[in-house]
Parts: sequence; structure tokens; C-alpha cells
Amino acid sequence: MPRAGLGTFAGGDAPGLSFLTVPWIHEHRIAAVASDTWGVEVRPNEIEGAFQPFHIPALVYMGLAIGEMFDLEALAAACAEDGVYEMLVSASPLPFVGTAGGPPGPVAIR
Repeated sequence: MPRAGLGTFAGGDAPGLSFLTVPWIHEHRIAAVASDTWGVEVRPNEIEGAFQPFHIPALVYMGLAIGEMFDLEALAAACAEDGVYEMLVSASPLPFVGTAGGPPGPVAIR
């Protein structure tokens, strides 16, 4: 259900990772994924009656770090300008005790 003031952004259709990408991510030992979308995974969800099915195996069982709503415009422009697409990304969550997640303060060092 969309949050007030966000229209369909938080809950509407969105491009993203398929539930079927989970085995590939595991096999390639991917540590984290980030997206400029609200939920990283494709919406509407591919499994009838499931809400965010990618998150359960990826986040809960694999420990995959998932970054949502990253502002990637400036980074994409910088990469396109100089052709350098490798970087160190640090996105440590804020230290809230007793939570299942917290907002990160991401930094890309190129």
C-alpha cells in the first residue's frame, strides 16, 4: 500500500531484480545490491500472493545487504564522463540497536 504523499512510488510497479536471480547471486558470491528503486526487486512481484519474495532468501537466508532508494544520478554521470565504473562503496547502516535494518550513509570512492 502506498505511503501518503508518495503516490505509487512506495508500493507501485517498478523494475528490479527477479526472484529467479537469487541462485545466481548466491553462486557468484555477491555481497550487496543497491538500486534507485524503492524495493530493489521487480514489482509487481512474480509470485502470486507474495510480497517482496526476493527479500526472504536474499536478505534473511543469504545475508545479502540490500540498498534501496539510492540516488545514483551523480555517480552515473561521473562514471559516464570518465569511463571509470569501478569503485569502493561503503554503506554502513546507522547504529540503531535492536532493529532489523537501518538507513545507510553510502559513499562511493572512485
